Amino acid sequence: LFDNFVSAPLLWLPPAYIIKSLLYDSPVQEGLLSYYEDVKYKNLLTKYWTIWVPAQSISFTVVPDHLRVVFMAAISFFWFILLSTLSASSEGGPITEGRQQE
Repeated sequence: LFDNFVSAPLLWLPPAYIIKSLLYDSPVQEGLLSYYEDVKYKNLLTKYWTIWVPAQSISFTVVPDHLRVVFMAAISFFWFILLSTLSASSEGGPITEGRQQE
């Protein structure tokens, strides 16, 4: 639970957006703003929790020890597809749209 509700929203997801902004020669603040918009307007954390809470519950209760890495890697593959689609979507929230019009 700590991983899903504290670690990921504060330590894992924001750096992913910061790194993406740096790779695209954008300021760090733009990456953080993009993270904020995705959380607020595109329900990023809700989607994260929808995938990872059940996946971790299943992993630790049902999946045999020797298959846990494979199971979590498969879940991660689909999560990264969802995260990439969400963060790259052209429909920005109100903050982004206002900035594009200026």
